[in-house]
Amino acid sequence: MSYHYEINSLIEFITAVAAVITVIILWKYKKAPGVKYLIFLELSVAIRALSYAFEFGTNVLEEKILWSKISYFGIAYLPVLYFLFTTGFSQKKKWIAKNKILLLCILPTIMIPIVFTNDYHHLVWTDVILDEQENIAHYFHGFAFWIFFLFTELLIFAGLYNLLSSVYKFSSYYRSQVYTLVIGSVIPVIGNLLYVSKINPFPGFDWTPVSFVITGFIISLGVIRFRIFDLVPLARNKLLDIINDSIIVVNSEGIIEDCNPAAQRLSGNSGLKITGRSFNSVFKGFEKITKEFDDSAEKRIEYSTGNNKYFYDILITPLKNIEERTSGHLLIFHDITKIKNAEESVKEVNKNLLKEIEKKEKLIEDLDAFAHTVAHDIKNPLGAIQSTISLIPECLERNDLELLEELIGMIQISANKSVHITNELLTLASVRKQSVKTTLLDMDVIFTEAKVRLFNIINERNVKIEKPHHWPRAIGYASWVEEVWFNYLSNAIKYGGNPPIIKVGADSPENGFIRFWIKDNGNGISEEAQKLLFNQFTRLVPEYEEGHGLGLSIVKRIIDKLGGVVGIESSSIQGEGSLFYFTLPAFD
Repeated sequence: MSYHYEINSLIEFITAVAAVITVIILWKYKKAPGVKYLIFLELSVAIRALSYAFEFGTNVLEEKILWSKISYFGIAYLPVLYFLFTTGFSQKKKWIAKNKILLLCILPTIMIPIVFTNDYHHLVWTDVILDEQENIAHYFHGFAFWIFFLFTELLIFAGLYNLLSSVYKFSSYYRSQVYTLVIGSVIPVIGNLLYVSKINPFPGFDWTPVSFVITGFIISLGVIRFRIFDLVPLARNKLLDIINDSIIVVNSEGIIEDCNPAAQRLSGNSGLKITGRSFNSVFKGFEKITKEFDDSAEKRIEYSTGNNKYFYDILITPLKNIEERTSGHLLIFHDITKIKNAEESVKEVNKNLLKEIEKKEKLIEDLDAFAHTVAHDIKNPLGAIQSTISLIPECLERNDLELLEELIGMIQISANKSVHITNELLTLASVRKQSVKTTLLDMDVIFTEAKVRLFNIINERNVKIEKPHHWPRAIGYASWVEEVWFNYLSNAIKYGGNPPIIKVGADSPENGFIRFWIKDNGNGISEEAQKLLFNQFTRLVPEYEEGHGLGLSIVKRIIDKLGGVVGIESSSIQGEGSLFYFTLPAFD
């Protein structure tokens, strides 16, 4: 073999070296979708260029044909690799499945043995003529060549379509990258057409390897200039399309440049394209966000819509162009509605717990007061009974029946007082625990029953009571309401004038409740004392009357359980007395 390397061979050697350099540049990005196919493409270009370099270096026709056959190891898979690269870049994953790749490789794989057996069938080259003066072999192509040529052009144009469709799929932020790849992809098409056409300025010279190397250089320039595989619109689609957070790119004019499906759903325009439209016109309820844009720093805000029905944590990041000027903002909406609702639930639970704690603390206070008061109030009558009983033997010994009768009366009074205290404590306890079914009340009968229980003291103190002829209809629990009237009436008698004049009545229903009241003619109660009245074991006038402070606390406990409220109205003026009231739900 005799080789003489001239200008054509030198061009092909340079092409092979350039292809290898391109592979080295792209190796850093080998894990990016589609890039591995671009690397294999440049390696195939290097094989093809080296084969052509040796073909141009020999002046023996048989050797030229051999190197031309060897070049098909680099030629055969070039269109497939280019198509797979553009498909990976444009995120059309279904075309990169193994079965489809194998299908695309069938014709290139068959083409190699057809080329090496061309001497028997001439399907690739019908004839090869050597131009000894130019040292170039001119190939006349057969049927198989044109089939493969059509296959190559179809895949290259399909790859161009992939890239051009990405212009519309990706936002303007990535379009510079796409245009770079489109320009690089057009060059091999031109080179291939020059080789097979009559307009080739150097007949017999195949421009395809050179054009693919130029493409590789353009892509490498794009890597350096536009950071094609650093910004990865490839990974962008994969990540942003599956993420639940709404992500929006807004340019400096407030126009939506890009968004993910979550943002599309957030806008409420699932069936309409929102890119290219004003952010404020698309995202109703979020207009105030644009006032939060800060060109100098990232900002995080909390935002609510729908009358505080939905809550979002929004990250606003300024986007810089190559000149480091702010060209727009990236908005990331994280829905925190569930978190907020959970916080509110926790607050509500804490609030209820605090109430329970307050109730327990109040219960402890009640128990302390109970222990003190019961010990004090029961101690007196029991002590009186004990002292009186100790005098009975002496009376019997002296046969003093009159003193004995008096002692028995004292024992009876003390026993009755002990029983009354015990009954009130039992009532207080039963109201706390018992649940009852409320019914329509006959208030006239209930009030009369309470008055009968105080018959003796009413007669003794010549009490005058005025009550209505007709009572408004209310609902409640009769025996409990009787206890309320009993305590109110008992206090009105104790602390009224001399003689006690008591008025009882009821107001017209208001807001679904009826107010029942009782008014005495006593000296009234000060504002300070009024605040303590309905607490347990608080006496109305401790220095004036005996008692144990359970009555009004029983009243409050009962009315609370029946859904009403209790209260007092008093001016603290002598003779004007006090008005005690309670409310119950109105019937109907």
